[in-house]
Amino acid sequence: MKILEEEIDLREETRELQQTKAAIKFKDYSQLAVKLARTQRGLAVRTQDVVTKIAELPKGVSRFAKELRLLTAVVEVMDEAHSILARPETGPEAIAAETEAIELLLQSRRIQPKGGGGGGNSPGGGGTGTTDKTALALMGRGIDADAEIEARQISQSTGSAGVAFPSEFRDGLDKYFNRLENRRK
Repeated sequence: MKILEEEIDLREETRELQQTKAAIKFKDYSQLAVKLARTQRGLAVRTQDVVTKIAELPKGVSRFAKELRLLTAVVEVMDEAHSILARPETGPEAIAAETEAIELLLQSRRIQPKGGGGGGNSPGGGGTGTTDKTALALMGRGIDADAEIEARQISQSTGSAGVAFPSEFRDGLDKYFNRLENRRK
């Protein structure tokens, strides 16, 4: 979701402005904070538009009830963040509100990793996804935002002697390396 990405960018800009607050004039700080507040308001309006469009879909309200609840909550939190930024305030309170919006957006776009396909008594397989990941999951953006991380076995790459040589070769190799070392001395 584009809105999610932009909310993350806004939170970063808010953090940066908070870090420079002491180094710039209050008038400049205030203007920049109000600019961030306008950006936040724009994101809230866009999110509300998404809610409206989903609700207008055939059976949209019933089919997407959970998403509509989450996105409506996102709009409320974004409005709160807008008010905080407009004061102007870019400290922990503003960042917390923006983070909450991000968390809710993440929940609303969560895929059901084991769903889809199939038939029988439970067509689509019924998702078994969870919403235990937080906004920290977005620390780095990759190519596929819906990719799943899978645990895999990793073998040790150092400290392994590998295949043992037959004893007749080991004796010859030991003599060779001993002579090589003696030449250096």
